[in-house]
Amino acid sequence: MRKITYLPLHGGKAPRWLFSRMVKLGGRICESIIDEYGADELLDRLTDTNWFQALACALGYDWHSSGTTTVTIGALKEALKENSEIAIAGGKGKAGTNTPNEIYELADKLSVNGAEKFIEYSRLSAKIDSSMVYDDISIYHHSFIFTKNGKWGVVQQAMENKGNIAIRFQWNSSFVEESDLAKEPHTGISTEYRKESIDLTYHKNDWARHGLVDALKELKESNALAYPERHAIIMRLDISKQGIDALRRAYEIDPKDYKELLLTKGVGRSTIRSLAIVASLIYQKELAMRDPALYAYNVGGKDGIPFRIRRSHYDSIIESMDYIIDKANIEKEEKIKIMKRLSSILANE
Repeated sequence: MRKITYLPLHGGKAPRWLFSRMVKLGGRICESIIDEYGADELLDRLTDTNWFQALACALGYDWHSSGTTTVTIGALKEALKENSEIAIAGGKGKAGTNTPNEIYELADKLSVNGAEKFIEYSRLSAKIDSSMVYDDISIYHHSFIFTKNGKWGVVQQAMENKGNIAIRFQWNSSFVEESDLAKEPHTGISTEYRKESIDLTYHKNDWARHGLVDALKELKESNALAYPERHAIIMRLDISKQGIDALRRAYEIDPKDYKELLLTKGVGRSTIRSLAIVASLIYQKELAMRDPALYAYNVGGKDGIPFRIRRSHYDSIIESMDYIIDKANIEKEEKIKIMKRLSSILANE
């Protein structure tokens, strides 16, 4: 059953100093996933609503606001612009309307055939979400993601014309039927609060087999995850008991056990803890899908929730990731071993 997530709309934007760091850390996380699992796996994660939210939290944006979509995609687009395995076209405002031109350019760079088909999917996904799922909305952010293997996904966001409701739509080509593109194509739909709308992509809304009453009943009984309007994170309400236990284990890490990383200047208990959280995004994605709010404890949030971001701490994480991924004079298997070892700390006991 499709999961629907409800996100509050918060004001503000990512300051330049934070965005530049989101680009660096987001790029290193994505490159690690591509290196270990491949670009198709990264696309699957970016189109999973909870994992995407966990990534945004880990990068320091609001833990549950609508801005996570536009800012996170913008940072990843910048970080992956030279990658030869995956590409992100489009974005917010004018960047979204330029998606077709970017698809042509990026498909050529990745040596992927079928750019015209990608452009068709891009346009149809925007049309379907703006006219068949919710009434009276305007899409203001549209991004089209595709890999060298031809897999594609969409992350786009709309605003209700008569209010402040932001709605995120996520598509993955694995769930799209070529014969009926509008039949339940989403991996996630995220919005501010429960809004009853006749979703014409929903399989229960095939009027030949099901009625309107059954469709609305099923919508109300769906597997919904509702984020609260409050800005603060409340333990045991926003993070599960298992997630809290994982966070506790991260705080109890003994840096003495990680001499390989301590060779990097500035790496101490807090950096090791954050590296464990980042590693779990890469190697323990189930934790991210279950407890996205936990990842707000990686570097904090731009508005000081759950704590204010320290630039020196953020930079130490980026430098340590560089050491593990790029600069360490060790074999690939040893790099992976270090990250997996950190990730295992947060795994269920």
